Amino acid sequence: MLTNDDINFIKANRIEITENRTVPVVLLRTLPGDEDPYTGEFADEYVGNYAMSATMYAEETVLAVWKEYSSVANGDRSVIGGVELQQDDVQMTLDASVDMVGIERVKYLGETFEIITVDRRGIGDTNRYECVVRRVV
Repeated sequence: MLTNDDINFIKANRIEITENRTVPVVLLRTLPGDEDPYTGEFADEYVGNYAMSATMYAEETVLAVWKEYSSVANGDRSVIGGVELQQDDVQMTLDASVDMVGIERVKYLGETFEIITVDRRGIGDTNRYECVVRRVV
């Protein structure tokens, strides 16, 4: 049976495991705009009585393990979290201390990626988020 000490030990080892494997990525957190008086939805600006969604983002730089899928490039079919991988899809792993609320996109090396799936991972407690991200064209 896992104890709290075991879980803390696993989390401490996670830091060592990811050391020298992380790269800085920029998380793009969606900021809500004003509430539309008719629909109750949030929009960033209005033209006349019509809500226009010009999405605003707050940027936060964090460290992530960035892994490109080589098997997809070889023509194999892979499915992760119920999503069939496409060429140029990437697995991004973030520490569980990262607040994932409102995160829809990520920037890495000047390119923007959309988050397709987010899975909580860990033994006994969540210690990381594994995400599949796809390049935005």
